Amino acid sequence: MRRRPTIQLIIATVLLQFSMLLLTEELRAESYYRWQDERGVAHYTGERPPAEISAEKLILNSGHGLYRVAKVFDGDTVRLEGGERVRLIGINTPEVAHRNRPTDPGGDAASDYLRKLIEGELVRLEYGAERRDKYGRLLAHLFTPEGENINVLLLSGGYAHVVIKLPNVRLLQKYFAAERGAREAGLGIWGFPQFKVHKIEEAAGFRNTFRRLQGVIRRVEEKRSAWLLHFDSGVKALIRKEHLASFIRGGRHPNRLSGKRVIIRGWVHSSRGKPLIRLRHAKSIETID
Repeated sequence: MRRRPTIQLIIATVLLQFSMLLLTEELRAESYYRWQDERGVAHYTGERPPAEISAEKLILNSGHGLYRVAKVFDGDTVRLEGGERVRLIGINTPEVAHRNRPTDPGGDAASDYLRKLIEGELVRLEYGAERRDKYGRLLAHLFTPEGENINVLLLSGGYAHVVIKLPNVRLLQKYFAAERGAREAGLGIWGFPQFKVHKIEEAAGFRNTFRRLQGVIRRVEEKRSAWLLHFDSGVKALIRKEHLASFIRGGRHPNRLSGKRVIIRGWVHSSRGKPLIRLRHAKSIETID
């Protein structure tokens, strides 16, 4: 007489199949490595560091789950039922009013759009390789239960722009494509002065803000741990060598950029009184000629 499988055997079989599926997905995933230098500063590279450096391998597409959104704080941050805060990966929206700071142009529109879309609704989370930021928030791509990418909806509607935060770059190509469509159509934030392309010589007036800046790379300088791209008016862009692999793959090796007219994107910082923009990915530079 043929014996019927026990419930324990059925459960074990299902768990084994699920584990094999996860393993298959992990093997297909793109990897990054996280390591710390002698100062304790964390670095992320697409290539394995030298053997003498202790590095942790990160899987870019690991983790997912389904949760209900309890509250939308702004266009890129939500709170789930249970209290976890989630920062959407790969995008940034203008800030809403906070304490004594007024709302940035476009901030309320992004917040209202996301609130109507998902507040009180279920969403699926796909976590980044780096699961939490320095504020303790979960880092994730958000999807509807049907699989529609919410980050893409914000980008394609002109509510957000792409930000590059290593190692969470798995969907970067898709996000840039969505942003490009909104930008070319002049939707949302792309109609505001901040998000127009500005001359690199104006960078000194844009400290601590995200900008797209156009100029000619007058000189390229190789340092021990980084490359410096020198523009007019003392403006510099910095590419750390641990990020170089992305620039090589994207045809943007620094030593081939001298004399090129480019558009760079990122936050304008200051170094020795002059503007400095840190570039972490080949998508941060667009060559014009």
